Amino acid sequence: MTREDKILLAIEKGFTYNAEKGIIYGVRGQEIVSTKRGYIKLQLHKNCKKYELQGHCFAWYVIHKEIVEQIDHINCIKTDNRICNLRVVTKQQNQWNKKGIKGYYFNKNRNKYQAVLKVNNKQIYLGLFNTEKEASDAYLEGKKIYHII
Repeated sequence: MTREDKILLAIEKGFTYNAEKGIIYGVRGQEIVSTKRGYIKLQLHKNCKKYELQGHCFAWYVIHKEIVEQIDHINCIKTDNRICNLRVVTKQQNQWNKKGIKGYYFNKNRNKYQAVLKVNNKQIYLGLFNTEKEASDAYLEGKKIYHII
């Protein structure tokens, strides 16, 4: 079943969405709070089969009537499905939210820290640095310049 099929099934079953509050309501009017990997999850049943649908995909479709590849939560809170907090991004742009990515490494050949980042599958060299802190700072500054959404 495609994502659009799942969304249409959810609408048919009576799921609703409040765009201002970001709340999805189930068939009995109860707020959907079930999550999977941190995202609101809708559970659907058809012909004795169970399907799951992410809440933000449902919300986007209800308002914009379109299926998109990636939807980003602007404030990085996975359960905040207010329409003002959702935006269409590329897969790469969505990866920029990942935590724990340093953006630098120790270059053994140069005996220095090297900062890099990727944009459109191209690596951008940000420089060599004497300290880990300098490399980290360069990466964070590079993100401000290149990772604009």
